[in-house]
Amino acid sequence: MANRILAGYVAPNDTGKYDILVDHDGPASYNNTGTFNTSGEQINASDFGLGGFEDVGCDMLSSDGVNVVEIVLGATIAGATSMQPAPQNPPGGVFTTAVIHWFTGVTRSAEVANTVNLSTKYIRLRIIGV
Repeated sequence: MANRILAGYVAPNDTGKYDILVDHDGPASYNNTGTFNTSGEQINASDFGLGGFEDVGCDMLSSDGVNVVEIVLGATIAGATSMQPAPQNPPGGVFTTAVIHWFTGVTRSAEVANTVNLSTKYIRLRIIGV
């Protein structure tokens, strides 16, 4: 997976946090164990030079228009928490991890199958971090 931070970012915002726009390539071999809690693609705040994520979002289809994603803050592929965020640690703090779940079609009807190569497409992530 490659991350290409857009020109002009990492940019401090009015609240003292950092705004980042990044084109994030899909994984070469998607991890779908058949169980949502252990499937997906994990990203870490440190991948972007951050100490933590306050928010990670993606409102667009993948670059080829085929996939949508669901991002679970605070989750790891060792045990995401369904579609609910993991407990913040410490409470009120930021998350150091997130899991991106890739789905086929705009209706999120099915998660991408195990070992599918998604590296030829990207999604644009909006990150607020510290």
